[in-house]
Amino acid sequence: MFLLFAGLSMPVLLLFGLYHLLTWFNVFGINRRLFWKRVGLTSALSHIILALGFFLFSYFDYSMNSDKLFAGVGFDRYLFDQSEFWRLMLIFDTAPMVVLLAVFAIMARMEWNPPILVALAMTLTLVAGTLQWYFVGGAIGLLVERFWSGLKSGDDMDEDWL
Repeated sequence: MFLLFAGLSMPVLLLFGLYHLLTWFNVFGINRRLFWKRVGLTSALSHIILALGFFLFSYFDYSMNSDKLFAGVGFDRYLFDQSEFWRLMLIFDTAPMVVLLAVFAIMARMEWNPPILVALAMTLTLVAGTLQWYFVGGAIGLLVERFWSGLKSGDDMDEDWL
């Protein structure tokens, strides 16, 4: 149960920490943007970090165990059949999974099996997932901004209470 809680809270903590680092150091001129755009940009950047980290660590896992466990299995087969790729796509990256399944279905219908399936999967995951999390993060930022503005009082004097 603890591992489930830790696994689900890590992306949120990454997003929170990355948001504060970006705003403290004003990376990409993020402080000039609206709040929901800042949260969306941070969500997209977090997705890129997490997705690239997953692909990198999957490759490290494959290369360290390829001689013992995965003898004769290529990285593409390992990634799609024996790693947690599809389960993580289902939970966190639903839009890229649908795009990836549609592209794979079209390629299967055309009976075309290119040797660049891993690169195609990485590219589609990064592009579609980054767009998905930009808009999901932006929507969450917009809801938080509306909620927070509803908690403020109408007095201008409350702004300078320190």
